Amino acid sequence: MAAQELAAQLIAWHDAMVKHARVAGRRRSDRCEDGCPHDEAGSLWADALAVFGDEANQLAFLRNHGCGPGRTMRPARAELRV
Repeated sequence: MAAQELAAQLIAWHDAMVKHARVAGRRRSDRCEDGCPHDEAGSLWADALAVFGDEANQLAFLRNHGCGPGRTMRPARAELRV
C-alpha cells in the first residue's frame, strides 16, 4: 500500500472517529454499532506499521485505538528502554 493512499484513508478515518467519539465516547462501548470507526482502527494500525515502520508511533490517536487486545505496539523511540 502506498503511503499517500494510506494517508488519505487515515484522514477519512480520523474525521469519522472524531465524529463518532463525540457520540459514543473515546472507547468502544455497547453503544457502538457494527461498522463504527473503531472496527477499522486495528487494520489501519497494522497498515501504518507496515508502511511507516516505527514512525507510525507518531500517529498517537490511531495507535491508541488500533492497539486493542491481541494487537502489538512497537514502542516509540523515546519509550525504548535500554
